[in-house]
Formats: sequence, C-alpha cells, structure tokens
Amino acid sequence: MMKMQDAALPSQASVVIVGGGIQGLACAFNLARNGRKGVLVLDAGYWQGGASGRNGTLIRGGFGSQAWIELFEFSTRCWQDLSRTLGHNTMFSRRGYTMVAETERTAGVLNDTIRLHHQYGVKAELLSGQGVRRVLPAIRHDKVLNAIHLADGGVAPHHAGMKAFHAACLEAGVDVRYRTRVTGIETQNGRAAAVLLGDHRIAAETIVVAAGGFNLTVAEMAGVTVPGHSMRIEAMALEPIRPLIGPGIALIDSLCYMHQTARGEVVGGTEVPERPRMSLTADFPVLARTAGVYARLFPQLAELRILRHWAGLIHATPDWAPLIGPHPELRDLWFSAGWSYGWTGGPGTGVLLARSIAEGKVERRLQPFALDRFLRGAPLTDKTIVM
Repeated sequence: MMKMQDAALPSQASVVIVGGGIQGLACAFNLARNGRKGVLVLDAGYWQGGASGRNGTLIRGGFGSQAWIELFEFSTRCWQDLSRTLGHNTMFSRRGYTMVAETERTAGVLNDTIRLHHQYGVKAELLSGQGVRRVLPAIRHDKVLNAIHLADGGVAPHHAGMKAFHAACLEAGVDVRYRTRVTGIETQNGRAAAVLLGDHRIAAETIVVAAGGFNLTVAEMAGVTVPGHSMRIEAMALEPIRPLIGPGIALIDSLCYMHQTARGEVVGGTEVPERPRMSLTADFPVLARTAGVYARLFPQLAELRILRHWAGLIHATPDWAPLIGPHPELRDLWFSAGWSYGWTGGPGTGVLLARSIAEGKVERRLQPFALDRFLRGAPLTDKTIVM
C-alpha cells in the first residue's frame, strides 16, 4: 500500500492546515475525531523541525491573568489524559511546575497570582521558607523570596508528544505531508479559497495557518497581515547529573526556565533582548547568560559541561499571547499563531479550535486571543511569562 506521504496531492480538501507542528496536528486530529473528512496538513519542513521539536517541553496551566489561565489550565488537563485520548504514549510526567520570585516586586506579583489561581481552580500552593526547601531543596534559598508550585504542571518530551499526535492523525484519516511547501493562497470573493503548491492547486472550505515562525509569510500569501514578528529562541542542555531538580522551574526575575530530564540533563534557556530574525544559528550571549543564572541559583551546576545548544523560531506578538481564530479581513482563513507557550497550549487549543471551526463560532476561551485585539485596545498582559 502506498504511503500517504508519497501519494499524489489531492485537488480539494475540507480543511487545509498549513503547519505540521503540535498546533496543526492537534487541530487536525480533533477535526477528524469529530467526524470531519478531508483534513490535510502541509508542512514545508521535516517532522519536528520547527518549534515543536525545539522548545523546553514544559507544561503549566497557572499564569497571571484570567484569559491565560482558562486556556492553559484546560490544555494542561488535556495533557494529563492525552496518551489515552491519542492511543499513544506522550510520556507526560506530572512532576509539577514552580514559579520562583527573587525580588520583592515579583514576590508581590505571585501573591496576587495565587489568589487568581484559587479563583479559577488551579492547583497552586504559595511557598516560602520550608515550603521552598521541600519542593526545591537544591536551589539557593537565600535568593528566593517566595514561589508558586503548580501540582498539575510537568514535562512531555518532543519525540513522544509529536509521535503520538502524528500517529493519531494518520489513524483518524488525516492526510499529513511534510517537506511539502505551500507557495500561495488563492482568494476569491473575500474568502480564502485554495492553497497553491507550485502549479498544483488544492481547493479548501477552510484554511488554518499554524506555521510557527513562518506565520507572517503565509499570511502575506493571502494578502493579509497579522501582528508580531518572527524571532529566535535558544536553549541548552547540560551533561547528566544525579537527580537535583524535581519540577519544571520558571525563574521569573531572571527570565529563565529549566528542568531536569529523566536522563539527568538540565535543559532550559534564558530570555535576552532579540531582534526580529529567521536564523537558527545559536549565539554565545544566550548560552553565557543561561549558564550564569544556573550557577547563581544552583551552584551544583557550575562545573558541568554544556552538551548541546540550539535555537528555534517563534512568531512573537506584542503581548506574547497567541493569535487564535478567524482573520477579520478574510473569510475561511483561521490562525493558530503567535505562540510562545505553544507546546503547553497545543492539546487544549486543538480541541477548542476544531470545535470553533466546526460550529463557525469562536469558543469562549479562545475569544480573548482574537487577531484584532490590538486594534480594539485589548492586549493580554501577563507578568508570569518567561520565554
């Protein structure tokens, strides 16, 4: 039997999704699961070649604003049952996620945030003193003023999560094509009507753009714009060490995230000022800053060697929140774009976006992330974001 990847491209599809990362696959799987036929996923790169194969793999539902909490807490619950839902092991590890404050200002933010977490049903605990020592025994406790521990947070490795979604999509009848570049989007009478791949045309009832760092390029193909710019994010992995860090960690003041893998490697990165760019070349400044933060908060890591250092591309929006829903200027063109926490948000957004497309109405939890929110003066700010 001919593999679907090698079969001739169709001339029409019900839904064409441009982008085969976690956002595209999650939307495709849920569309097919709900009975939608003719779902086609097209990706110019290789499987796991984008941000879904390069991010920090951390998962949390607790943030500092209602919109972020409602979407990401739902997605975190989806992660907990995802292996059962997909029929494949995602290797999700519910080890918790801890947000750490090193300054009085951020400690105050976490004091406010914990009340919001309790209001919206997030399993969260405000830690100080002995509480911090219990959850993070290896951290320099003199550097920590307080912390929030999210019991339901955790980690899911790329290879397992992406393999599970890809396999589940194929089993559900989704046509998934990698190394298949969309070169244009045809519009007719105010709607997105087809995708073009060189001389080949695929008519579509709905087109979904979930192309990560290339969202702006794909939007331009349709003659529309979306807020934000493409930029590079970097991460690194240290050589294995004995078990030292239990949960995933966000060091909010240091703009640093980290966790320890099952193999003992400490993986994470630190945010530095970055200009818009499309390069995957990893630079020394991020590596140096990340190493400095690690050594300052976890002196046990100071003498370890760096094994790997890599970069990935994201589509960064002015408020760092995603852009989800239909484009206000072109019918039948939807976006799942602008992601900075796309790995966390993928499973839940896939459920809600597929439902929204099927019903022709944006689900309540997605509405705050509308593409036109900046034009309406409604950005989504959150003080607990760490890139």
